[in-house]
Amino acid sequence: MNISKYQSILAQNLQGSATKLNMKRNFKFQHDNNPKYTSKSTKEWVYQKKISIFEWPSQSPDLNQIESLWGDLKRVLHSRRPCNLTD
Repeated sequence: MNISKYQSILAQNLQGSATKLNMKRNFKFQHDNNPKYTSKSTKEWVYQKKISIFEWPSQSPDLNQIESLWGDLKRVLHSRRPCNLTD
């Protein structure tokens, strides 16, 4: 993914997702310090769209909520015993 694709994804999905989740208008968006996210172009795009960013350190999986869910998901999937191809 490149910078323009990332911005396109945000443009198409961010506000709609926030609305569906009943988030307040002044919600904070979180992304890590990947160069696509921290580029001058993306920072300018975010600023123009008045999106508030939750700043956080790069390479900090302990702060990333989804990282703790991967083990749980793995356990659930391994505990399932499919009986046929559709399970």
